[in-house]
Amino acid sequence: MIMIPPGLSNLSKLVSLDLSRYFSDLQVDRTTFTSLLHNLFNLEVLLIDFVEAPFELPKNFPSSLRYLSLRGTSMLGNISESQIFYLPNLQVLRLGENPLLTGTLPNFSWSFSGSILEIDFPYTGIFGKLPDCIGNLTAIRVLTLSRNNLTGNVPSTISKLNKLVELDLSYNHFRGSIPESFGNLTRITSLDLSKNSFTGNVPSTIRKLNKLHSLSLSSNNFEGSIPDIFSNFSELSFIAFDTNNFTGPFPYSIATLTRLESLELQINSLTSPLPSNITGLQELQLLDLSFNYFTEATPPWLFQCSSLFNLYLQHNQFTGKLPYEFNRSSSEYFRIYLSYNNLYGEIPNWMLSMSIGRLDLSHNFLTGFEKQVWRSDYLSYLNLENNFLQGPLHQSICDLNELQVLILAQNNFNGSIPGCLGNSSSSISILDLRMNNFYGVIPRFLPTGLQYLGLYGNQLRGQVPRSLVNCTSLVALDLGNNKLYDTFPVWLDKLPNLQVLILKSNLFYGPIGDLESEFPFPELRIFDLSFNKFTGTLPSNLFKSFKGMMDEEKTGSTSTHTDYVYNISLVIKGNEYDMSITSIMTSVDLSRNRFEGDIPNSIGSLSSLVLLNLSHNSFRGPIPAEIAKLQALEALDLSWNKLIGEIPGQLSSLTFLEVLNLSYNHLAGHIPIGKQFNTFPNDSYCGNPDLCGFPLSKECGNNNVLDESQDDDDDDDDNEDSFFASGFTWEAVVIGYGCGMTFGLLMGGLMFLLEKPKWYVNFAEDIAQQIAAKKRRRQKKRRQRHGLRMN
Repeated sequence: MIMIPPGLSNLSKLVSLDLSRYFSDLQVDRTTFTSLLHNLFNLEVLLIDFVEAPFELPKNFPSSLRYLSLRGTSMLGNISESQIFYLPNLQVLRLGENPLLTGTLPNFSWSFSGSILEIDFPYTGIFGKLPDCIGNLTAIRVLTLSRNNLTGNVPSTISKLNKLVELDLSYNHFRGSIPESFGNLTRITSLDLSKNSFTGNVPSTIRKLNKLHSLSLSSNNFEGSIPDIFSNFSELSFIAFDTNNFTGPFPYSIATLTRLESLELQINSLTSPLPSNITGLQELQLLDLSFNYFTEATPPWLFQCSSLFNLYLQHNQFTGKLPYEFNRSSSEYFRIYLSYNNLYGEIPNWMLSMSIGRLDLSHNFLTGFEKQVWRSDYLSYLNLENNFLQGPLHQSICDLNELQVLILAQNNFNGSIPGCLGNSSSSISILDLRMNNFYGVIPRFLPTGLQYLGLYGNQLRGQVPRSLVNCTSLVALDLGNNKLYDTFPVWLDKLPNLQVLILKSNLFYGPIGDLESEFPFPELRIFDLSFNKFTGTLPSNLFKSFKGMMDEEKTGSTSTHTDYVYNISLVIKGNEYDMSITSIMTSVDLSRNRFEGDIPNSIGSLSSLVLLNLSHNSFRGPIPAEIAKLQALEALDLSWNKLIGEIPGQLSSLTFLEVLNLSYNHLAGHIPIGKQFNTFPNDSYCGNPDLCGFPLSKECGNNNVLDESQDDDDDDDDNEDSFFASGFTWEAVVIGYGCGMTFGLLMGGLMFLLEKPKWYVNFAEDIAQQIAAKKRRRQKKRRQRHGLRMN
């Protein structure tokens, strides 16, 4: 750290001192800075931006100062206790990027009211209301108070600042409506009121601000229609009205703005129609109409703006076919987002061959391609998920050398997966082909940079290619619901970043065997081998190195939904893709196999485990008391095994346990009481005739009382319960069977934050409805049965 020399304070005739950004790691101590302010009494300009000065803001400054900039100095203290507002000649005051500077703006006539030209206080800790005396700053041209904690209404006196050119009040807590008198700020070129809590309609007096270059009202609570007042705004280049409650049609006068470069109207309730043609918008580079209610066919002009590089129309109700012609001569990078609409027909050739860098047509009704030939040197992101596309993939898809993300899930593609996707030149990191009809074997070679591979729900056969061991960045591998015939791929334990491993619903067989790595699967959080034909005993060290399920900090509190989510940031060639693995998905599911022997005591080391399903196997011996160490556990299914002995009383300490199924074993003795065990129904214990105690009617020591868990009075009830009693997958568990379920509809597996929701949503909703209906019927019949008995 380089210190400012104290000798500077001896330069008593110094008029200007600028040390901002001149040195890296430059610092000044409090004594030296106080001496400078005291001795340099002729100083008019002082700039020490981003010089480390971690002490309280001095109370006294030279009265000669005209320009004072202390941005990013780490100063602290109460701004209202400084004499900084008493400097009579001050013209520029910059204190921004000092979050430890707090206090309120003084509510009196500031001494520099007639001279100040600029106040720049972004990202400090000031709070309170904007004082009425702000209207006395009659000479001011720039007022920046963004990213603070200012509250209340904006005083109407601000309309007296008729020389104001820039006003930024964004990222505060202002409320109320915009004063009509804002129309007096006729010289203003930049107005930013975004990220506040303003309400009401946008005043029509805004039409007087026709010198505006930039206008942002985003992320407030404005309502009503957007005023159609822009015809005379000849200089306007940026409009952001997004994330409000605007209704009504698209303002037609916006289409005349010849210098407009960015238009952001997303996340409102705007409706059709859009203009059928445009006379302006020739400079438009970004158009975002996403998350509205536009219903017509996409106007052709949307694809004819020669300068447009970013088109966001997702989450609307656009209908019709995509245009077959694209009058665009520019070869620059282009992004198109049209997901979650009602588009149908074919994908035109130009979308596969133009200079499109990112293309998202997911969640529509598209049925094919005009001609499936891929010829783009720019395409890095392609999402065609959830359409009706069919046929085999053309080999030319392997020629997309810049492709990093390929999402074709939930279509009707068939044929084999092109083996050329694993070419050495491939840059694919996310490959999602789930829920199609691909058949054959998994390609022998896959892109070594893979971080996500989703092949769930196809017709793939054969073995898991050992070349996956070269994909050392792999985070999630989902091969579920195929016809793979193989032993457990023990070599996957070498993948250092693997968090999700799903092999469910295949034809895997044999024992898991000895793992090859000394510390296998260190990051694993989802381990699903269910619905296979695995046999043998579980290796005693299987769970000992699952550190991803031992880290309680990743799980956090289980009291809220938000605590369940943490992000995986995948950095791919400098671009960051956010994927989310919910910590509720800390899961082990080995159900519906042929495992035998004891349940390893090492299961108790998985302290952040939330879901454990070992049902429908042949496990023997007692239930390990170590399961009581799983204090984050919310669902436990050990049903349909050959477990013996008593239910460990320690399990009553599992305060988050909401779903328990121990049915159809050989358990005996008293059912634990207290806490969550007071909430579980009879179904949790049926098929264990030697169990007794609440909630069963069979009291301990009295074998003559009917055990209602095996009551044969209602065959329909038994049939309905068979789904629960036969064991359930962790996808169904998380629906929320039983009371007080804290995690609701959290889908199994991995979700892209790029689009939502993902896997199992329809499945989850259906099962949730089934279980809720069954539970209601069951409760009704029990009430009726008990009523009859009481009579």
